[in-house]
Amino acid sequence: MSKKVLMIISNGDKNVISAAMTFAAVSFENKLYSDLKVFFFGPSEKVISEDKDLQASLSKLIKDGITPVACVNVGNAFNITPKLNALGFNMMPVGKAIADLVNQDYVTMVF
Repeated sequence: MSKKVLMIISNGDKNVISAAMTFAAVSFENKLYSDLKVFFFGPSEKVISEDKDLQASLSKLIKDGITPVACVNVGNAFNITPKLNALGFNMMPVGKAIADLVNQDYVTMVF
């Protein structure tokens, strides 16, 4: 039985973010899970708002069919919400969204 996965990328290290996005892309392309959601939270939001290489990887994820989510509260705290919107993020408060997905039996992977 294929699982539903919620990938939460919160780490502020560019290498960790890049590896997580590569993992997401490969998982999605190979249909390894019945559903894959990718959430950015915390420091990762600030890093991706500033890093062109990560933004290129994000663009590929979006073109492949993944809609990334980022926390609007973190975005507002770092004053980067407009930039994240422009990059293609679906901005929302993620606390309840994560709880809802966990309650729908999504397996969480945290990077």
